[in-house]
Amino acid sequence: MERSDILEKVQVPPELPVVQALEKMDRAAQQILLVTDGDGRLVGTVTDGDVRRALLEGVNLREPVERIMNPRPRVLPAGSSPEDARQLMIDHGIRHVPLVDNLGRVVDLIMWQELFLPRKEVHPEKVVIMAGGQGTRLDPFTRILPKPMIPLRDKPIIEVIMEKFHRQGLSRFILCLGYKAEIIRLYFNGDSRPYNIEFVQEDSPLGTAGALSLLNGYLDDTFLLTNCDIIVEMDYAHLLQYHREQQNSITIVGALKEFVVPYGVLRTEDNSFRIEEKPNFHFLVNTGVYVLEPAVLPLVPGGTKIDMPELIHAAQDQGFKIGVYPHHGRWFDIGQWDEYQQTLKFFETMGFGG
Repeated sequence: MERSDILEKVQVPPELPVVQALEKMDRAAQQILLVTDGDGRLVGTVTDGDVRRALLEGVNLREPVERIMNPRPRVLPAGSSPEDARQLMIDHGIRHVPLVDNLGRVVDLIMWQELFLPRKEVHPEKVVIMAGGQGTRLDPFTRILPKPMIPLRDKPIIEVIMEKFHRQGLSRFILCLGYKAEIIRLYFNGDSRPYNIEFVQEDSPLGTAGALSLLNGYLDDTFLLTNCDIIVEMDYAHLLQYHREQQNSITIVGALKEFVVPYGVLRTEDNSFRIEEKPNFHFLVNTGVYVLEPAVLPLVPGGTKIDMPELIHAAQDQGFKIGVYPHHGRWFDIGQWDEYQQTLKFFETMGFGG
């Protein structure tokens, strides 16, 4: 993408509603927005971190984006060297440096990955994928194939998920199997792949967390956990960094979800009355993707069905710190037919692969 194209895609006016700004940030995929006035002068920036704080604070997404922007971002004058930008990033822990002319107009944007990440980072954390469920919401398809093997374009869902992790440097996977496990084992015991796979087997259905009781000896450090029907387009390095900075024992990835009420809602307050046509609401919903510390594993009873919400509540009761990582980008829950069909259509039209 040309530099001028990037600058155009990341600039927004101060009065743009936050929800529209988030959509633009998602499309631009640069993890920053430059808030500029009508003359192109920089008045603030909005980063992923600013968005996460706003979502956790419950900011009204209909408010203007200037409500959540940083009005005093670190900048450099036009013509500054990459070394100047590198040092500024290191000194202040930032990932983007706008370059501005003597009138304060944005002329360039230098990004962390250009200076520090010429190649893919490698992460040692393991990824646990819960792939043992029966997939009853996708019946009758799952009478023949286990849910992880449902195709998304030319690959099964579970392989698409693993390849997306692998592209971000995560290459150690543990698949927790149950229903029709032999089909999944046979598929992955064939051609060699550039990542490592281990299998554990449930003797009976253990829910979305119960199989963690089988992982003694497998996990001795921070790990990621995901369901086998969830695809989240996100930066996992940022997620892991956030988890450690917050010193969480469990971090839940919460995705921003819009819900539209398809009716006119009657609003009555005191003696006043109005009709709000088809209002929309935004909530952070649980994606089924988590980061966990091995210290919580003893809370999972052996051989007992338990789901992640129960484990999280048990961890809270024991004083473990639980956090939420707000995610405002794309995510797909393929666990039921309508969501599967929509995801399949999106992947076809957008050219997403495994």
